[in-house]
Amino acid sequence: MDETTRKDIAGLNRRYLYLVRQLASDEQSSLLAGMPGEAIELIKHMTLDELEALAEDMVAPCFTFKFNEATFRTLVERKISRREYMTNILAAQSQS
Repeated sequence: MDETTRKDIAGLNRRYLYLVRQLASDEQSSLLAGMPGEAIELIKHMTLDELEALAEDMVAPCFTFKFNEATFRTLVERKISRREYMTNILAAQSQS
């Protein structure tokens, strides 16, 4: 992996970890962040320096794509009502 790609992955991981930390107080955080509550709790109590070091040490993105191909295709093809569609998908996922 070249240095530019490594830095891009670290930057994405850093922003994602910061977002998870920000969402940690939301009761829907595990659904929104797409990670287990235990991991969110760990991130919530980490310092910014610890999050930075973690992001730098990860050699792959620390997040995964949340939706299946059909859901994503529908989202891409919809030119209106995307937020409502995603809200319904997330609500359905939280009930399962």
